[in-house]
Parts: sequence; C-alpha cells; structure tokens
Amino acid sequence: MVATHVRIAPLDAAQALEPTVVRDLVYAGAAAADGIEHVRVRARPSCLDILAFVDSNDPQVAADVLRRLTAEVIGRTELLRLWRVI
Repeated sequence: MVATHVRIAPLDAAQALEPTVVRDLVYAGAAAADGIEHVRVRARPSCLDILAFVDSNDPQVAADVLRRLTAEVIGRTELLRLWRVI
C-alpha cells in the first residue's frame, strides 16, 4: 500500500468545489483493478489536493494510477470540465 497525491486546479479561479464531491467522484470512477483503498481531498486556496492509498508496492505505479484516474474523472465529469491536473 502506497500513499500518493495529485493536485488539481480550476481554469477559472471562481469555480470552487466541495472536497467531498471530488472524493465521491474519484471513488465512483475507480475500478477494482485500480487498487484505490482510501481517498481524501483537501481544499487549498486555489486548488484541491487528492490523496489516496493505492494497492501497490511501487510509488511510481501508485502515482500513475491516481493521476490517470483523476484525469479520466475530470474528462468525463461535466462538473470538473474546467479543472486540470497540475
């Protein structure tokens, strides 16, 4: 199990989201094969940090899984259309 994180930010600074909404979207987008065990989202002044435990022994693999999952969730969720992984 490896802890990893991804930071996302809106293209329009006025677009704020509740961290729990993003957490739920990440959970909903995860497949069992992703190995996502726990997700927490923290609000920062101009971004959100997504932290997750991924079932992997390799930190790079875990980071890649969370980054890919986050990008996929952003790509298919209208609410996140103005957000990007940074």
